[in-house]
Amino acid sequence: MMPTVEKNEFGFYSVLNKPTEEEIEEYYSKKYYQEEKATYSHTYSEIELQFIYNKIEQRFQYLIDNQLISPNKTYSLLDVGCGEGFALKYFFNKKWDVTGLDFSDFGCETNNPDVKQFLITGNIYLNLQKITQSGQKYDIIWLDNVLEHVTDPLELLKDLKQISAPTTGILIIDVPNDFSKIQEKLIELNKVNQPFWVVLPDHLSYFNQEGLVNICKTAGWDKKGLLADFPIDWFLLNDASNYINHKSTGKQAHFSRMIVDNLMHDISIEKTNKLYEVLAEMGLGRSIIGFFLNK
Repeated sequence: MMPTVEKNEFGFYSVLNKPTEEEIEEYYSKKYYQEEKATYSHTYSEIELQFIYNKIEQRFQYLIDNQLISPNKTYSLLDVGCGEGFALKYFFNKKWDVTGLDFSDFGCETNNPDVKQFLITGNIYLNLQKITQSGQKYDIIWLDNVLEHVTDPLELLKDLKQISAPTTGILIIDVPNDFSKIQEKLIELNKVNQPFWVVLPDHLSYFNQEGLVNICKTAGWDKKGLLADFPIDWFLLNDASNYINHKSTGKQAHFSRMIVDNLMHDISIEKTNKLYEVLAEMGLGRSIIGFFLNK
């Protein structure tokens, strides 16, 4: 049975009867990385690693192209929910001052043990409180596939504002694009028989562009730009590649989108970002990447 969701005052959907903070901490510290999951890999192929670092580089280039940072300076970065540590590794190699927060060090230890020294483990909210009390401010806050997991996204966004550099601090958010136009079309055409994107206990909020911008504005963050990513859910329109109805096609869909994205990246990072800007404006793409300035 699908969990009950409702559209909130910001314009995106959220789950009713959310789990407690204790249940969430238990889930992410002991299950999320340690257990084998079909959608999660402990080791990555060369294509996957290229894809991961390309996505980070695209966001880095977007910051530069939109004059949010200077390519000749170094910055402090806080990665909240840093997972396997790829963003920490990328920016550490650029001589940035990096810090990561996560419930567990398993992902980082497995994939990027050389940046584990910059990781603070345990309850993320308590650790954020400690950072706030210390007076530490960060130039860049990285929030990649985290906001959809928390029970109170507005509170988290306000907390992050407190540790962001005043007037110059940047927040980069990556969330799934849910209840999107393409997903509505898939339901309409009976290509899928239920909203497969609603999943518990992983996702408690289901963002669209308008909703993400609205909640960030309420928390004191000013939108500077939006990107989409590869619209992998377009594969679902083809019965032969519908990875929801035919799970065996999921891996090929994933690899196909990585190959195309890597190719576009090699042709032009700037043009790839422009393409994803247009997709974001149209409400397409599987994810939304938002760039926000501390007002």
